Amino acid sequence: MKISLPSRLSGKLLAAILPPVILAVGGIVWLQYNLARAEILREINQQIQLLAKTTADNIDGLLEQRYRDLFSLAESPLIADYYRNVDFQLSDEAEAYRREFERSLARFSDRSRAYARILYLDQRGRVVCRIAPGPGGGSPPEFTAADFALAKEAADGWWVSRIETLEGVGPVLYFAKPIRDELGELKGMLVLAYDLGQLRELLTGVQVGKRGRALIRAPDGVTLDGRPAIAGDNLLQATKILSRRPWTVVVEAPLDDFLGPLRTVKNAAAVTALLVGALLVGILLLLVRSITRPIEALVAAARAIGAGDLSSRIAETGTDELGALSGAFNEMAEHLDQNRKKNAQLQSQLIQAEKLSAVGQLISAVAHELNNPLSAISGYVQIALLDGCPPKLRDDLEHMYKNVLRCRKVVDNLLFFVRQSRHERRKLGLNEAVGSALELLEYRLVKTEDVRVIKELSPAGPEIAGDFQQIVQVLVNLVGNACDAMQGLVRLPEGKVLTIRTGVRSGLAFIEIEDNGGGIAPELSEKVFQPFFTTKEPGRGTGLGLSICRQIVQEHGGDIALESRPGRGTVFRLTFPPARAGEFDAAEALAAPVSYEAVPGRRILVADDEADIADLIARLLREDGDEVAVARNGSEALKLLEASTYDLVVTDIEMEGAKGTDLYAALAAKGALKACRMLFVTGDILNAKVLEFLSRTNSEYLVKPFDISDLRQTARRLLRQPPR
Repeated sequence: MKISLPSRLSGKLLAAILPPVILAVGGIVWLQYNLARAEILREINQQIQLLAKTTADNIDGLLEQRYRDLFSLAESPLIADYYRNVDFQLSDEAEAYRREFERSLARFSDRSRAYARILYLDQRGRVVCRIAPGPGGGSPPEFTAADFALAKEAADGWWVSRIETLEGVGPVLYFAKPIRDELGELKGMLVLAYDLGQLRELLTGVQVGKRGRALIRAPDGVTLDGRPAIAGDNLLQATKILSRRPWTVVVEAPLDDFLGPLRTVKNAAAVTALLVGALLVGILLLLVRSITRPIEALVAAARAIGAGDLSSRIAETGTDELGALSGAFNEMAEHLDQNRKKNAQLQSQLIQAEKLSAVGQLISAVAHELNNPLSAISGYVQIALLDGCPPKLRDDLEHMYKNVLRCRKVVDNLLFFVRQSRHERRKLGLNEAVGSALELLEYRLVKTEDVRVIKELSPAGPEIAGDFQQIVQVLVNLVGNACDAMQGLVRLPEGKVLTIRTGVRSGLAFIEIEDNGGGIAPELSEKVFQPFFTTKEPGRGTGLGLSICRQIVQEHGGDIALESRPGRGTVFRLTFPPARAGEFDAAEALAAPVSYEAVPGRRILVADDEADIADLIARLLREDGDEVAVARNGSEALKLLEASTYDLVVTDIEMEGAKGTDLYAALAAKGALKACRMLFVTGDILNAKVLEFLSRTNSEYLVKPFDISDLRQTARRLLRQPPR
């Protein structure tokens, strides 16, 4: 016969729950008894565990006091006075200090009443002072030569013995600390023999049931107890390892002392089971109804969200699981709504990042194309100036050269923020970083925004260890934000004012950037450093600038703080740890320029698909008396390398027909790199593959446009190097 189940959830719940409940009532007596028994034993075990922990904490406290006593006595100036007089053979003075120290130890012993012996030994282990209160005071010291040797070599500056038995006293524990002078030479040793009778009294006071006891067990098997051992194996036991010593505190008691109350529990369990069974049936009916109603509301809200209505929410019915489920559902809906908005924002930022990446690639390509003609113009102008010319023509050429350098600086500034920083830590001056940032923003500050810049830079020029490019990036961002804050500002008569300060305060180097804009509201002062938070109108800010600035400053070990005065302006304060003296001196000394003489008579190959640059380089090298061959492209250069040998190859990297890297590979294949040097001259310095090649091969290179003296000196240096 086929059994049909109810179709509604309420019927299914009742059908699933009632049979187990009825079966459970039959075995409730047995279950309650066992649960009660387990609970009582668990509670007793917890109490024993707590007692073991409390006892261990008390013992740790007593041992910690011994440690403090040892170090407190060892710091007595009388010890140093004594051994210094002994070193200077001032026996009378040394004896006076010894007696005074012995009296000090005696007073301490009377106060503490915890030590069976207090000894001070000289560097050979001989007794200098000895305090022996109580019985056995006249017996010889039991701190042996072996103990002295172990304590002298203690790694932590102090030593504790095993539990030992002192005649006339009982078990003791020796605490010893070597006394050393300023040079680390052993001058003596302070020894405290702690009477463990104090611990035994503490253990005796531990009450566990009728026959329980507490004891200490050491790793070597030695035990210290306060009561006799318990016969039998059925024991409740708890252990706790001390933190100050490798001892274990054991608290144990017979199980029979605690099982009496369980007989009453067993009888009460039967009556309780019957009552609970009847109560459960009534509760289940109410429970099923309370479950089904919230689930129906949850299903309706889920369908609404599935249809696209992310604003749909359900009422939270309470703090139980269904209430938590309702809350979790509402949180999920809220997160979905927030994620949809955040995804739209991230998509917009991603599009902006792609635009910036494309602009960076365009700048890199334009800079490469500009560097080639700039190199030719710069080189020939420098040659004309060096060769001599009429004064009027010389003035014209100097004006031309200055504007070439200006163009080069413009290109360098464009590349500055396209180039990826290598995160190199070098000594950098904060004044120079400020100057570089202001130079980058000079056009905007002076010609576009009409901002008056006040520089209050420290004459000492504070220096830090850091990445110059990253620090300039932070300053450019903060100065740009200051310009944005002062846009539309009308302040008469001072106008827009940007003040930049540097200096050292409280041992930290600092930069302050202050504007007289509208300021930032106090409730927004901390939020401005959060990623994606911006106070600018849509389309003008990504909300990442200040977050990145804080990250860069913190990576340099510094901090960035904001001080805003609404309606009066804002101050951003950057602080950094200063560069340590001499930290970079050795590396900077290696970079000092060296002048090399010409090496005439050498064979040189110049390869560049820019004819003007190739002719310029060839002319400069021929003036040194070298034999120079010129290749107008990479293919021609490969043919010349196959046909002849050269002492130096000066080549561009990106050329028609073959690249400079192909020339390097051709020489490497012939094994000619040992005799032939290579110097790369390139304007494509942002190309990742070019940078990787130059770094991997450790090749010499110059960046276009180059100074002709740099080219000459580099070529001369390479020609002077012996074959590898």
